[in-house]
Amino acid sequence: GMIRSDQMEETFEYAESTLKGADKACDNQVGGMYSLVYEICRNKIDAHLNYALDGFNWIAKTARTNPNAYCEGLVGYLGGVFASLGPMDEGSRAGLHFSCCGHINERLVKILTDRPEEVSGLQDSVPPVTRIDAYGLKNLGRDVEAFEEFAMSTGVPELKECFQELKCLTSIMVDNELPYLIKSENAAERKRRYPLISLPKIGNILEKYVGAGMSLLGGKSTADLLVLDKKEISTLLRLVRQQC
Repeated sequence: GMIRSDQMEETFEYAESTLKGADKACDNQVGGMYSLVYEICRNKIDAHLNYALDGFNWIAKTARTNPNAYCEGLVGYLGGVFASLGPMDEGSRAGLHFSCCGHINERLVKILTDRPEEVSGLQDSVPPVTRIDAYGLKNLGRDVEAFEEFAMSTGVPELKECFQELKCLTSIMVDNELPYLIKSENAAERKRRYPLISLPKIGNILEKYVGAGMSLLGGKSTADLLVLDKKEISTLLRLVRQQC
């Protein structure tokens, strides 16, 4: 029926309150859906990494032109997931992109830099790297490039920045200027080139680093790849620990 003039204000207040309640309920439902989808994706990412990297040999001895298989598998999975997010609003969809890519970066950084003895109690999780050589680091850097290429293909602005920490770690470890950048007097230059570098993490990688031997078949540094020997590793590790 008609709304009496003396009830007009009260009616509008009631309508506004009802709409706000409906909006809040809708937001809660969307938030719950987002959390559920992210949990499913995160668990799938973890399961893939745990399976694909179980017993993985990080002493590569040669550089790859293509990403490692685990990386290609993750990119394929994420591509399928992101393509199915049409019903989500734009903000939630972008948020899920960042959450998933950020989780991959976090997991791989921990796998690369954590000390095995510090995480020995964890179950159902791939253990950290115990031994890695220059080529293993370079190949991991190739994986980062593949993740970045995928991120850019999604059209989500700045998504590739999710992998920045892993990129900094893999890049500085094969940079021929690493011995120069590690020195305390060059901290500002190191920060400028590799802004997300953590010296303790560099030290942990050096502890796992398998240096080049003295044989004729041993690895040698090239223009785009630093290959350290045991003496150089020891020297750099000492410099790092002095600053930590």
